[in-house]
Amino acid sequence: MAIVTGGINGPFKGKVGSVYGYTMMGKNIIKGAPRKSAKNKRGSAAQKASRSKFTKMQHFLQPVLPFIQIGFNMVGRSKQMSAHNAAKSYNMLNAFTPEGEIDYSKVLVSFGNLPGPLTAQVETGDTGLHFNWTNALDASGVRRSDQVMLLAYNTEHKFTYFMFSGARRTAEKESLGLWKNKTTYPYHTWIAFISDDRQHISMSMYLGEVTI
Repeated sequence: MAIVTGGINGPFKGKVGSVYGYTMMGKNIIKGAPRKSAKNKRGSAAQKASRSKFTKMQHFLQPVLPFIQIGFNMVGRSKQMSAHNAAKSYNMLNAFTPEGEIDYSKVLVSFGNLPGPLTAQVETGDTGLHFNWTNALDASGVRRSDQVMLLAYNTEHKFTYFMFSGARRTAEKESLGLWKNKTTYPYHTWIAFISDDRQHISMSMYLGEVTI
């Protein structure tokens, strides 16, 4: 929309269609909006690489959005952005190989200042995945009532299993049930902790890929 400043035949300020009107140094000026060249539409090599990374991260995050909305909620609020955008922003910068592929060992699915486990591991069983961990209960900020958050993600078929409010930190173990299937699948796994009041969360810890 533009504003006519001197009657119907006078100059205007703003944009009408593909034309801009403005005043500079006392002169009324109109100019056409810039057009993207064919080269810009195709994109440079760097632009194509960036677009490819963006698409890959977008596809990765979509199936785990419910987990991300909790995991990146606090940092997203502090930056006045959505949890999804906060997760995408961090992982776009930190979780890709030089070849432009996602490095799952560097992916974070939660972000915060709550201490995580001292050590953690995951094992397969007949009923699913069994997680166990050790604590640093004397560390600053650790609460015995913190609850574990678990995520298992088959990135090829977009199978996801997650737990938002699992066992207390002091239990040092929790299981994540998976649907029984005749076909075995690999899953990337993560663990994190969240406080009872949901105002503090830990950085997630990647536990590797398991097949079940």
